[in-house]
Amino acid sequence: MQVDPVLARAFSERADGARDTSVPLVGLFGEGVPLPLIAAMGGQGIDVKAPPLTDPEDGPMVDQVTRATEDFMDSFATRFLHRFADGAFDRYAALIFARDDVAGLAAYQYALELRRQGLVPARGPQLHLWNLLHTGSAPAMRFNRTELDRLIAMLSAVLGARLDLDRLAAALAAEERRAVALAALPPGGETAFVARNAGRWMTPEDHVARLEPPAREGADRRIALVGTACDIPVLHRLCAEFGTIVADLQDYGRIVPQPRTGEPLDMLRRIAGDPLCLRAAPPARFTRALREGTGDADLVIATVNRNDDALGWELPGLRMQVESRGGRFIDLGFLPFRPDAAWIDGARARVAEALS
Repeated sequence: MQVDPVLARAFSERADGARDTSVPLVGLFGEGVPLPLIAAMGGQGIDVKAPPLTDPEDGPMVDQVTRATEDFMDSFATRFLHRFADGAFDRYAALIFARDDVAGLAAYQYALELRRQGLVPARGPQLHLWNLLHTGSAPAMRFNRTELDRLIAMLSAVLGARLDLDRLAAALAAEERRAVALAALPPGGETAFVARNAGRWMTPEDHVARLEPPAREGADRRIALVGTACDIPVLHRLCAEFGTIVADLQDYGRIVPQPRTGEPLDMLRRIAGDPLCLRAAPPARFTRALREGTGDADLVIATVNRNDDALGWELPGLRMQVESRGGRFIDLGFLPFRPDAAWIDGARARVAEALS
């Protein structure tokens, strides 16, 4: 089944496809930033972590940025910094980086340093770090409320608007309608992946208008995907040869909870309470959610990127849990930022061998 052409274009062009100059743009790097809050203050949240599919790997500023970064940096952070230095986000009002995202923290720190060193112009979007504690204790909630107040103050300054509770209620309702439509999509499959993620570069109204559940993709074997961020459906195409994805717990694979009410503490509790956030505390919350999330899948396929410093520690225990209930677990190792044909062929051979 072909994906809707509007959704396909949004997925391909990504941040570069945001052409409406009447709405201030607010870039988001990482999960957990309250989208309804941005909309209620007159902006549109746009994912800037995943580069456009047509984005070149070189450009006028690449050499200069590369000299200021290290070879081991996450590819999402590096590609963002190349685009940042090249002026891709000059018209944005702000760029918000989620502390929960390892690549996002590095991107924020290096973007600040590029400005400090004068390697990029001082003009451009406000850079802001969104830092939540993912536990429900009273001290943590006080800290989180302070972070929310900081975010509101920053948005007010760059967007020139006060927080309007009626607009916030409307924005929350729009995101809830989108959540309902997304929940109707199957958890896996290339078409569903593209349709779901296209909304990162669309308003909820435009996104919902284009969403419709695609046909079932894949065979009868139930597959769960686990891994760090992957912004293209390369594993979904591969899995379609062996079964049906019933759970996708990768970043860009799952739906991250958004606030449902405008009461500040409720907004914070919903985002901070996400059990599949790697910074969830106590850590057992994440471990339990990861194991429950794979459900009774016949096959669990895991990948991490070379900068992973957290999820990989969970994989041995997850393997034991999956195999103890009779499932199969395949660790494909490091997933390249843009896997080539040789990597895909090798992954296909490993899955086929494990299932033979």
